[in-house]
Amino acid sequence: MGQVLEFFRKPIPREHFKSLDEIPYDRLKLWGFEVIIFDYDNTLAPFLHQIQNEVLSLLKNLIKMGFKIVVVTNASYERTKKLRSELPEIKVFAKAKKPGLKVLKSALKTVNTPPSKVVFVGDLFFTDIIAGNRMGMYTIMVEPYPGVGIALSIIVLLEKISYYFIFYTFGWLFRIGELISPNEWADTVFDVNYDLLISKGIKLFVFDMDGTLTKWRSNQVDSKTLNLLTSLSRSSKVVILSNGNSPSLDVIVKNEIAVFKHAHKPLTAKIMKIMKRYGVSKREVAVIGDQLFTDILMANLAGLYSIKIKPISKDEMWFTKFSRMLERFVRPFIRKKPSIGSNDELRSVGNQI
Repeated sequence: MGQVLEFFRKPIPREHFKSLDEIPYDRLKLWGFEVIIFDYDNTLAPFLHQIQNEVLSLLKNLIKMGFKIVVVTNASYERTKKLRSELPEIKVFAKAKKPGLKVLKSALKTVNTPPSKVVFVGDLFFTDIIAGNRMGMYTIMVEPYPGVGIALSIIVLLEKISYYFIFYTFGWLFRIGELISPNEWADTVFDVNYDLLISKGIKLFVFDMDGTLTKWRSNQVDSKTLNLLTSLSRSSKVVILSNGNSPSLDVIVKNEIAVFKHAHKPLTAKIMKIMKRYGVSKREVAVIGDQLFTDILMANLAGLYSIKIKPISKDEMWFTKFSRMLERFVRPFIRKKPSIGSNDELRSVGNQI
């Protein structure tokens, strides 16, 4: 079963964006990535055309952020002339014959970086994404530049047809698996390394309530949990975001911790309002909860860092129990994501859900 899933997973990118500008590079930096490898044709530049000045400016900014930038293309070396002239510090590897890995491996040796610290950005499933996934890199797919002329327009159209075919056949199931995959797994809220997260720039911690901090329908919050929240609130911002209206929320309010009820997770409207209210960016927020299809899904849809903990109790409402059944069903599709607070392997997933 595992080998079959890995076969179909190969052309599926970890993330997909319409353009290079939409990629959250600050989040990739937060997650510890050191190198970004770009495809060239239809990723950095229109096919058979030179790279545009705004893309050069983007690459310069990425270098200032501390990323090592590499270009690996199936095209000729001459095609990248302007790029090499403007940014000679960028290593270019041409005629790579992707999805073959020979040239890609040579590129990694040049930057002396393991694949787990590398992001691969490209516009084609069957060359860029498959190659990056085979190497164990974090793959990001962008939509190709619009074609110039009939021939190039047809090529771009074929790329988009392949995109829709993969994503709306077997690809959607892998996409769901990606959206419910947390950055970290922890047994309880007390096992999270808050100091490390704060040192990496996290300013707002968003906790779920039922199953995360207290049992369902409980009207009490134990002193250890209250001490954690109040202590954490001295060095960062702390809020409770709950889909319910548990009596225990009143206890939290009395301890001067902000509470937001009826959140309708996994919808992101409430969390986006909270972020605006507290003046924080996406890379400065961590969501902590016990459910994949509410807490973690909401965090991923909003582009936030997420931490999944084990539920405190098995005494849950019927809808939550149904959600747990779905979690077990999609468990094979969950993937290990980059983590700044823990290096737990994906094998821990089986103990979490």
